[in-house]
Amino acid sequence: DKMRKVEMLTKALRRESVDRILTWDYIDNEGILAQFGGYDRSQSYSFDDLIEINARAFKNIGLDMTRGIYDPVNHWMGGKIENWIRFFGVDPGDWAVEQAGGTAWISRRPFHDLKGLEQNMPNPPKFEDVREWFEPFIKRIKEIFDDHDLVWVGGVEGPVCDAYTYTDMELFMMAVFDAPELIAHIMDCTGKFSAYIAQIYAEHATSPLMFMGEDICGTSGPILSPSFLREQAVPRWRWIQDPIKSRGYAFLFHTDGRYGDALPVIFEDFQADGLHPIERNGCNDIYEIHSEYPNKLLFGNVCCAETLPRGNVYDVEDETLELIERLGPDGGIFIGSSSELHDLVPVENGATMYRTVHGYGTYPLDVDKIRARRHEIREKLSIRRN
Repeated sequence: DKMRKVEMLTKALRRESVDRILTWDYIDNEGILAQFGGYDRSQSYSFDDLIEINARAFKNIGLDMTRGIYDPVNHWMGGKIENWIRFFGVDPGDWAVEQAGGTAWISRRPFHDLKGLEQNMPNPPKFEDVREWFEPFIKRIKEIFDDHDLVWVGGVEGPVCDAYTYTDMELFMMAVFDAPELIAHIMDCTGKFSAYIAQIYAEHATSPLMFMGEDICGTSGPILSPSFLREQAVPRWRWIQDPIKSRGYAFLFHTDGRYGDALPVIFEDFQADGLHPIERNGCNDIYEIHSEYPNKLLFGNVCCAETLPRGNVYDVEDETLELIERLGPDGGIFIGSSSELHDLVPVENGATMYRTVHGYGTYPLDVDKIRARRHEIREKLSIRRN
């Protein structure tokens, strides 16, 4: 009998023996949904339809685990504002989201300064309201993903990231110094909302893992000081992590950018079990992080800024093989892109990455075979040559 994916993940998180390295990603690539899931932009779909299309695409392309359902028409940022209106009692007037080029941003807020922010503060969410919305969602996802033998990893927004998305980054930074009580209140609301989701997820877990997206780093390093993170973020992160850890599940921390001084906060102060996405391109070195924190789980890390969108299939294969060769023997690596498989990634490059893991990531790993293959394709590389 083949081991089911959720069982493989459970064992892999504990570094027990499994069939092969698992693939993990966030796919927001319409071409992949169309080619592997049958998505057709001219059709309109219910949310259930979209879950089914996504699951079919993941299964067919060789993806084992994800944390997202992609809707090419409606960006997730719109859903975030709907949640603020629904759960934080935010006035629906004067909020607007604009979409272009595969991304979205809040183009209008009902405030521009600290005085306006003070008049537009969110209310704390109510647990039962969150349960009423999230419980049916997680149960439905579990049904469909179980049918396809895929793993859904529950995810929440981090309280800091959610707070500065609400206020706008510039106003957030100003308020940290000039009105810290406003920021504390907003982070209490966003932190409680995510903690409630975590609590409900822990009761109906689709997998023994939870993901928190908390973008606290940029390309040059952390955007907030380590002392702010320790004092203001870590206690609220614990609200979210505690119900997950109390069940013996693992907690995965996501931030884009260069970790720098934030890494010890994430791994030592907060004690996250794993890290995602380990952005490359001069930001982070996954091999260095692994040698410094050998017991931590690593999720990524084929470069989605260079290799996946700009490289050829051999570049993608080589970068994937290097991860298998250097990290596979120790376990604790879950291979996917260094953040997401976005629309600029050619479909065949995404498929090549997962296919390579399926072909060469089987235990016991044949490192000699991997090295021979890397040698064989060396002359065919385009951007990984130098």
